[in-house]
Amino acid sequence: LQSHGWQLGEKVNDRVLAALYRKGEASFSPIEQIDFEDKGIRLCRDLPLRLRSARPFSLFFSGGTLLDAIPWLQTLGEVALPARTLTGLGKILWGEGEILRVISTDCVGAFAELRLPADAMLVWHPAEDPGALQPLIAALPPHTLWSHLTALDPAGVDRVLMLAQRLGRPASWWLPRDLVPIKAAYGAPLQDSRPWEPSRLPRPLLALCADLVESNQGLSAEVCALAPDWHAVG
Repeated sequence: LQSHGWQLGEKVNDRVLAALYRKGEASFSPIEQIDFEDKGIRLCRDLPLRLRSARPFSLFFSGGTLLDAIPWLQTLGEVALPARTLTGLGKILWGEGEILRVISTDCVGAFAELRLPADAMLVWHPAEDPGALQPLIAALPPHTLWSHLTALDPAGVDRVLMLAQRLGRPASWWLPRDLVPIKAAYGAPLQDSRPWEPSRLPRPLLALCADLVESNQGLSAEVCALAPDWHAVG
């Protein structure tokens, strides 16, 4: 880099840096990422967060910029936030009423189709970049409830538990209230060789998916996306 006269900024796209380090398609290990952070360099995946809401909201950024989301919601149905802007996000301001719940998901199909409660915001974030969700949650009022919608399988359990730990929130799954017929019609053998670990499931969740655990099956988020009525389980 020095021979080319190039300098790395505080934030660098991780694939660009991987190419410069001749890593090909391989990713940097957690130890390597920490080493970069110690040098003042943050690796960015540069995938946006996508926001949907039934009610209007505004985004307040450090420096005093206030962005009204209404034109985007009315025209596009959603707002996309570039990952590099999230560190400057100060507050999310609700235009009408009060936001009581944020529902995150790593499933694009569920993000597009899910029927939203009037007092909730839906956020799509890339599963490979769970840290992107933290600044957005921090911009919401502290009493805002959080749940996650993902595949109902061992890997999905890992994602929810990891997010809960990162966010400092209780683990909570966003699930259809009438899950029984969906499980009967769309339950499928686990794609991964790793089996369920019942001890890692909160009791309310285990009570709802005990049959999936016993049959070593899972349920994708997509097959649940059109369900009309949902609730938090955790």
